[in-house]
Amino acid sequence: MSENQENQENASSIILPDDQYAHTGAPTEWWWHVGTLFTEDGRTFGFEINAAGMKDNSAGYSYAFTQIQITDVKNKRNYQKVNVTMPCPSNWAQYDKTQPWFVALGQSGTDGAVAMSAVDSNPLNMSVQATFTDIDPDSNIKTPCELDLDFFQQGPPLLVWGTGCNLVDPNGTSPITRNNYYYSLTNLRASGIIKIGSEEIKVSGLTWMDHEYGAFPNGSTGKVIWLLQDIQLDNGLHLSNYTKFGVVPQENVPMPSNATFLVNGESIFLNTITTPLGPIFISRKGITYFLKFKIEFEDYKHLSFIVNVSYPDQVFRDGESADVYEGVATAEFLFNMTEKKQMVITKGTAWVEQNLG
Repeated sequence: MSENQENQENASSIILPDDQYAHTGAPTEWWWHVGTLFTEDGRTFGFEINAAGMKDNSAGYSYAFTQIQITDVKNKRNYQKVNVTMPCPSNWAQYDKTQPWFVALGQSGTDGAVAMSAVDSNPLNMSVQATFTDIDPDSNIKTPCELDLDFFQQGPPLLVWGTGCNLVDPNGTSPITRNNYYYSLTNLRASGIIKIGSEEIKVSGLTWMDHEYGAFPNGSTGKVIWLLQDIQLDNGLHLSNYTKFGVVPQENVPMPSNATFLVNGESIFLNTITTPLGPIFISRKGITYFLKFKIEFEDYKHLSFIVNVSYPDQVFRDGESADVYEGVATAEFLFNMTEKKQMVITKGTAWVEQNLG
């Protein structure tokens, strides 16, 4: 693949709303809603609704999965479900841009089902439903849960890497098998209902959706390892930060990382330094997860971001497979006046992902 060809693919990588649709031939594709929801009386909930499809055409297999969770911060509870379907259904998402947009895995109302559809024929505005039954790992108590949320995007997307396109496999036979495409809708006005058992709760908030498709960048011959933090600040600054693939995090040890900032509608890709901090949470499988992170600009240490996880146990339990930590958090943007004295510029919400094998 020539440098000119790569530049041409990057230059026109994301076109919305067309690229909100599914992409024929994509080895991976997912729509991933996460964020913080609030009640009128001040309760805080984290949520995740994910629908994903994976295909290996050379090996002749495919699968799909959903991940759904609700975190009740006040009551210190996390409700969740991972549901895998094999093979990936051929009609799980809409590929035809002349037809109404949708994504759907599982029959409506069944355990682990997710359905997404366009509102007023605009796929960037979405009606999303998810149902699942949480099984408490200690008591084995089953709790039925539902989410019924509407999302309305305002403004341009965040284009990860600044372009929304990253070369993954130079030997791929088409752009969709060569590149990973990735954008985020970071200004989704969300509202609706969540249900936990018999409790029905009206919620609203500013939330986040990732749409990632194409070749997936494993980046490591061993375990697939990375840390990610999505941040939405009250002053309108939004960013997505991730560490280098394959680097095992250690407490208080700075890690090379990168962040895409959405500033006045422009996506800007910068080098950062991410430091995992204590306290920690150790899962049932013995994996250490971090509950606090410091993110700094590589070349300017007077500004930093602090991310604090809102509830320790937000691990998606995935049976014999590797678990992944997905959780609601808060964020602060700081001006470091001295080594020990800091000023809070603004605050906001955050989402933390820790894939540690």
